[in-house]
Amino acid sequence: MPKAPTIEQLLQNGSADWNRLRKAGKVPTEHTGATFSQLFSANADLSGLELVGSEWERCDLSKMNFRDSDLSNAYFHGGRLQDCDFRGANLEGATFEKLKLLRCDFTGARGLDDMEMDDVDMDRVVGLDGEEAPPPPPPPVQGITAFTREQREKAMGAAGALFQTNPEQPAEGELPPFRPQDPPGTLCFRALKRLGAPPLWVLDVPGLRPLLPTRLPPGSALETLYREAVKTRLENKKPQSDPGAVDRAQRALRMGAKDANVAAMYLREVGVQPLFRFATAKALKDSLREELAVDDLTGTVDPRTTGALMELRLPQEVVEHTHEVRRRLAAAHLYTSLLEAGFSPENNWDEALESADAALELAQSATGEDREALLEGFQVFAALPDEARVRRLAYLAEALGHLELLGRLPEGMEPAWLTGPETRECHDREMTFVQALRASDIPSKVAALARAELGVPEGEVPEDSDEDLFVHLRCDVCGKEKLIVQSPGEA
Repeated sequence: MPKAPTIEQLLQNGSADWNRLRKAGKVPTEHTGATFSQLFSANADLSGLELVGSEWERCDLSKMNFRDSDLSNAYFHGGRLQDCDFRGANLEGATFEKLKLLRCDFTGARGLDDMEMDDVDMDRVVGLDGEEAPPPPPPPVQGITAFTREQREKAMGAAGALFQTNPEQPAEGELPPFRPQDPPGTLCFRALKRLGAPPLWVLDVPGLRPLLPTRLPPGSALETLYREAVKTRLENKKPQSDPGAVDRAQRALRMGAKDANVAAMYLREVGVQPLFRFATAKALKDSLREELAVDDLTGTVDPRTTGALMELRLPQEVVEHTHEVRRRLAAAHLYTSLLEAGFSPENNWDEALESADAALELAQSATGEDREALLEGFQVFAALPDEARVRRLAYLAEALGHLELLGRLPEGMEPAWLTGPETRECHDREMTFVQALRASDIPSKVAALARAELGVPEGEVPEDSDEDLFVHLRCDVCGKEKLIVQSPGEA
């Protein structure tokens, strides 16, 4: 007759199996002397068990229910216990050594005076002053799996060794903790350190303050000059403009060329005012729409395009994409955190998801309640090369920042009309936007201009124009002004 599996084996197979057998009464309650090594588990119901003298070596436990268990003389060494419930447990003679306790509850636990703690990092731990236990917690979540750190390390393969180069990570034998609460910039910084020499594209995301390449390849392309200017600025130096490059950038904007996005960003870095805003708007917006049309949960968005739209103040038909970029960033953020901690689409990522509120919030933002779509996106993301994954996360984070800033621009910053240049140019450049006005503002602010441009008598409000927007433009060379009516139906 085969020997019944031990509690150690059952928990290694997953907390879902353990909870199911526990609920069916098919496992004993006596587990004196049980030994657990590098166990990663969440939501397992260990309430009421005899765990006298049990040993927990470098275990990562989350939302474990030890309520009313006998943990006398138990030994917890290394690892982390997060959101664990020790209410009513017997901890007489128990030892907690060199570990982290996060949001654990010891309310009503017995034997606290005889419990020993040595080099324990405690954060929001309650109940160590011996108060009475509150009502019991809800039953543990079902359908969640668990696995050991050895299994997680095997799933990672050789990549596991790379994480030990990060001084923030635990010492030998320990894999990095799961940190979905860290911002994208922090995740990118750690990932770039593991990659070694920073790739050139990091200069496209200056807002994240990335690690900088030591040197750039020579070249005269606008992209090369833009990245060189970004690097100079991030090194606290002032970028110098190249007159020939400035002319090429202005021409690219006027023609709506393929490199108009880089042209706008180059002009910003060298402090030159772009002479053309509206001429390149359609090209930039079409480029953004093409990237967002790709059916990929973490599909990238070029931050130079969104940055150009922000620099040229072109929010119309752009800010509506903010939600989609935020959704993609949430997915890339979550997947990066999972992979950094050693999880994979094939190995228990869903339990890690359930162990952290920040992870659940990211999952909700990415796919709502659709776990199948979340898994499919994770499979695609995990199959990408390391650098491609970091680039997606960084690009999406930078692009979202641009779109959020665009959403704060005042109404009328970009008129809906994008017709021929004769309506908006003077002296071979686009006229400068001055202000956007409602009909009621005309008599007090631009009465003379409204009479000259639109035939509206001074002191009067334009008729039947309550819903119209009046765009006031001025030529920076000759001072000529225009007042153009934008009706709600115009596009």
